[in-house]
Amino acid sequence: MDRRSFIKVSGAAAAGLAVSGCAPKSSGDGKAGHFSLMQISSATDTIGESYLMKTTGGKVIMVDGGFASDVPVLRKHLTDAGGHVDLWFITHPHEDHMEALATILRDPMGISVDKVVYSRVPDAFLDCEKGSADNARGYYRALDDCMDGTDFVNIHTAGQRFDTDGVGIIILSVADMEIEHHSFNEQSMVIRIWDDSKSVVFLGDAEWQRGDKLLKECREYLDCDYLQMAHHGQNGCSEEFYKSINFRACLWPTPSWVWDPAPENDWLKTRDTRRWMDEKGITEHHVSCLEKDWVLL
Repeated sequence: MDRRSFIKVSGAAAAGLAVSGCAPKSSGDGKAGHFSLMQISSATDTIGESYLMKTTGGKVIMVDGGFASDVPVLRKHLTDAGGHVDLWFITHPHEDHMEALATILRDPMGISVDKVVYSRVPDAFLDCEKGSADNARGYYRALDDCMDGTDFVNIHTAGQRFDTDGVGIIILSVADMEIEHHSFNEQSMVIRIWDDSKSVVFLGDAEWQRGDKLLKECREYLDCDYLQMAHHGQNGCSEEFYKSINFRACLWPTPSWVWDPAPENDWLKTRDTRRWMDEKGITEHHVSCLEKDWVLL
């Protein structure tokens, strides 16, 4: 989808999204809403991503969720939030993003989910990642086999809106077979969420090709207050991507061994990303291994 098509799909309701570091004042339905956000830390200091948002009207929104090993802690947070998830977004079918949801769907134990929104990686493409293909198929089966009344929305077109309780939500990217680098990371669904005072962009595990495509197709939708660092802050979007958009704070869903990699793990490029943020002048960082279950009100 090119930029012209994206703007056409997203429509007039999203016209207020061209911002310079802050959110518009209302969602597409004209209501002014507000949400809190929790960056849930890994239970075992492993890589993963899990975000829980709750609106002032009591709606609960999840992005990803982490591994099955994170489920006990996640269940507690969800129970404390009321035990019901209104919208659960999955960026892509890697274990550290989708396994927790699949585990809960198979054995809810009192947790209910109203709607799951995802962009399914086509079956023919799954085998491009031999090590993850079987797991991804298993997670998708958990969605297909769920019989508890959950609505599953598999979206194929960027620009779709899921505004909830006055909180604006727009999907900036979906699974895209046109990207030459065939990895699940590059298929990440990128999400922008905003309320009456702040905006957050979730990049999932987007890498450089996904980032370049976002800059080309929907640059004006990427400026935000809080930016989730792509691929846990390492080997994700490019320096050009980060330095081309406006944001004031970084969200790092990052374990200690990725945040401060040992010399033998020089393939982890977290230090490069941290340096880019220093050069950009970003001083507010929320790192999941350093701030346990950090909350933004």
